[in-house]
Amino acid sequence: MKIFTVAEMPDGLAKAWLQHLRDFDIAHPGCHFEVLADAPDMPFDEVIQAVKIDPGLDVFGIMLRGKG
Repeated sequence: MKIFTVAEMPDGLAKAWLQHLRDFDIAHPGCHFEVLADAPDMPFDEVIQAVKIDPGLDVFGIMLRGKG
């Protein structure tokens, strides 16, 4: 089964949400999460910090898109 979720939240809560997903993933073998972040107005270094969780993600990809 695939479940698609779109979450809109203040920037300060992104790390907590990602950590929740990571903890769930670790606790339930067989789960796989793909997460995309759309933050065109957030500085790049802040986006990187927002997605750093513990333990780190196995694969970390960044997609940039132009504004407009």
